[in-house]
Amino acid sequence: MKAIEFQTKLHSSDSIEIPVSYQGQLKSEQKVRVIVLIDDASEDDSWKKLATKQFFSGYSDEDAVYDDLQ
Repeated sequence: MKAIEFQTKLHSSDSIEIPVSYQGQLKSEQKVRVIVLIDDASEDDSWKKLATKQFFSGYSDEDAVYDDLQ
């Protein structure tokens, strides 16, 4: 199976525009698989919070001696 990847926007008619540079690679009646990934800022924030929590869970009071080093 061949894969192509591109970014586009949904139109008001809920259609997805295929960039002109890829249209020649697709033939009428050809079977394709469509995967839609949506940028979700709140998901990114959740990952950042989890990573921070996990990082600091390994931080102990003894490590505080390094906080004031310059």
